[in-house]
Amino acid sequence: MPRGSFSARWINLPGARVLARADLMSRTSDRKPPFLARLLGQAVARIYLRRPEMAEVIAIRYRSLRGFLVGVGNELAYRLGLQRAPGLISANLELTNHCNLKCSFCPTGNGLLARPRGFMEPEVFRRALAGAGPLEFMLLFQWGESLLHPQFGVLAQEARAHGARTLVTTNGTLLDDRRTETLLGAGLDRVTVSVDGDAESHAAIRGVPLARTEAGLDRLIAERDRRDLDLAIDVSMVVSPETEHAVEAFEARYADRVDRVQKIPLLTCGERRTRCREPWRGGLVVLQDGQVTVCCVDHDGELAFGDVSENSLRSLWNGPAMKELRRQHVEGDLPPICARCTEYPTDAAAPRFSKPKEASKEAPHMQLPPRGDQPHGGPRPRRGEPAA
Repeated sequence: MPRGSFSARWINLPGARVLARADLMSRTSDRKPPFLARLLGQAVARIYLRRPEMAEVIAIRYRSLRGFLVGVGNELAYRLGLQRAPGLISANLELTNHCNLKCSFCPTGNGLLARPRGFMEPEVFRRALAGAGPLEFMLLFQWGESLLHPQFGVLAQEARAHGARTLVTTNGTLLDDRRTETLLGAGLDRVTVSVDGDAESHAAIRGVPLARTEAGLDRLIAERDRRDLDLAIDVSMVVSPETEHAVEAFEARYADRVDRVQKIPLLTCGERRTRCREPWRGGLVVLQDGQVTVCCVDHDGELAFGDVSENSLRSLWNGPAMKELRRQHVEGDLPPICARCTEYPTDAAAPRFSKPKEASKEAPHMQLPPRGDQPHGGPRPRRGEPAA
């Protein structure tokens, strides 16, 4: 799409028919969310969520009028504990669960991934797109290194042609000249490169020198700039006991090199007492074999409730399984994977799925502990209590 241009379409919402622009305000660069989206992000993060650090994430996620309105509807459904939510706005498409690294915190790398490894077949990918309806964005990643997929460029272009913004996360080590060309030619909107703290912690966790990752990152930035492309390039780190000491150095190292510096807390195995936004948030995850689950935390598809070869994503969003999952969260009858889902407590990164009071610095990593013998993986949450 040319810079500063926008597309428009009519969308139907209960009791209203509104014009949905591709972005809330036209602009000269796609690297940052448009002004109005950033303004709304600030308002929602500061006034409603009282978590100002979430403003940029909200602005990136809800860039269009349709996305914002559906997001508001989904949030109301979450707050009211409804079993239906207005709309699907995003999808994570796992192109592969193979990876070239063996990161210590990742089930793909540390050998704890129980499901078969493979590459998403193009037909599975196309069925997912065909049954999704209009989406705001697609993340072409889940557990694995997406650039390993032999048809990455083709599939990314097809996702873009669907009308959604396209994003990918990569470990950066495969960004040689050939793959950089493929990635830049795919029409992506945002690329996130994973870095874990400083050179020492990065090498210890990922098993490769930080210099190797940065070589790929720098090549991508230089070539993006040379071509004057509207591609946002981010870096992201997982804040954990092993990396927390390096947060300030991480921010300083990349603040002037990339479009966004992101920090997310490590997933831990604790005791969850509140329902999660994820069943209402507006996204579904399609695993490489076509199985559909609701959350990126579900690395082995414990909650899988459909297959894109048999079900459309639109029908699954408010289908019987999703309604039942929402009921379980409202009534506190959490599935095991949800009941043990907490996040490492840190001032450096906002929790995505849990309340800070549920976190513990002593809680083990989500992927490493045994499941335990409790029927729901932890204590029964208090009925109807939403997370912050």
